[in-house]
Parts: sequence; C-alpha cells; structure tokens
Amino acid sequence: MKRFSLCVLGVMAVAMAAPAQAQVYEERRIDTDDPIQKPLLAAPNAAMARDATVVKWIRNPEKSPEDDVTAADFTFEVLRPGPGRMVCYDLTGFPGERPWSVECVSSDANMARIAQNRAFAEMGAKAQPLLADGTRAGRPVLSSSGTGGIRDLVVAAGKDGTRELPEVGSIWYNLRGDSQDTAIWHTFIGMPNFMAEDIGLPNNRDAGGAWLMFEGTPEAHVMLPGR
Repeated sequence: MKRFSLCVLGVMAVAMAAPAQAQVYEERRIDTDDPIQKPLLAAPNAAMARDATVVKWIRNPEKSPEDDVTAADFTFEVLRPGPGRMVCYDLTGFPGERPWSVECVSSDANMARIAQNRAFAEMGAKAQPLLADGTRAGRPVLSSSGTGGIRDLVVAAGKDGTRELPEVGSIWYNLRGDSQDTAIWHTFIGMPNFMAEDIGLPNNRDAGGAWLMFEGTPEAHVMLPGR
C-alpha cells in the first residue's frame, strides 16, 4: 500500500504542478466558440492541449427530448486527433451542465464512463422538480455526482454493478461557470472503490489538503485543494 500511496502522490504532483492551473489558463485564454480551441481551454497547460484529442459528443438524434436515453445514445466524433491520451470536449448545452462548460480527461480509457455520465445527467435532470421559471431544481452535475434524480441513478448503478468505472489514477479537468469569465476549476483523480486508508489520505476535507471523496464506491476520487 505504501508503494501505491507514493504513486498517487506522484499523480497529484502532476495535477497540481506550478504554474497554477488558473494562471496557465489566463495565459492561454481566448474568447472563442471554435469547436477545437474551446474544449482545449480545459487542458492544464499548453503542451497538454497541443497533444490532446478533441471530440464532440453527439446525442442520438432519433431520440426526442422526452425519450429515455442510455449510454448507448451518446457517441462522439473526433474533431482533431492528438498523439497523447488526453481527450477534451465541450459540454456546454448538455443537461446538468453549467451555461459554459468544457472538460478534459487524462485517459481515453474513460469514454464509456463519460457516455454514461451524459445519460445519467439527462435522465436525472428530468427527475428533478420543475420550478416556476421552467428550470429544474438541484445543482448541475460535477463529474459523476449530483443531486436528486442524477445522484439516484449513479448510486443505483454502483449497487447493481452497471456503473462504468474510471481508469484508476486518471485526472479530470473541468472548467465550468455561467460564462467563460466566471468559469472555475474542478480537478480530481479517479480512484474507484478505494478506501482512504488504501492510499494514505483522509476521507474528508477537514485536514485542509487532498482527500478521498465517496470512498469505497465507484465514485471515489481524490479531491485537490483549491480546485
């Protein structure tokens, strides 16, 4: 376990390496809706953005907004192949997302989980109470967790064994907000089904450093402070 803990610390060091993500983003930030350049803004630095693959997620056009969807209803088109394993994509406009939302994941082994996340987000959002202004109650999805119907779907899939697991140690970089100017970082490391003691981290944020959230479940992930 000690060897594995050192491995996790190494991944965390890469994820948090200076210069800080926010500073790097400010240096690269451009106001754009370009389908390739916009998703790459979620990459933590210019070098990783240069090597990343950019994809476009596509919802099954034969399904109406009222129809139930599954992960099989979400496919992707490669807009720009890259030599690295990182994959970036724009989630703006998808159910459960903020008005401006881009994301990169360090490993292309996570595509099945991302497709399932999209299905859960759409179906879970429909299960949220409809408010007077026509919006749904509950906060938007961050990663694979959420509230109400979204969370119910995630938990149920974890219990019945149908939840797609992230690659252990893969890093997820989210940049989300009401606009590009207000978007904030959310970075975490996938550690499905691990317990905090397995990797030598606390299971809550009280210590002020990195910690393992949702330990012992398919949603377990290392939360990074300040992200």
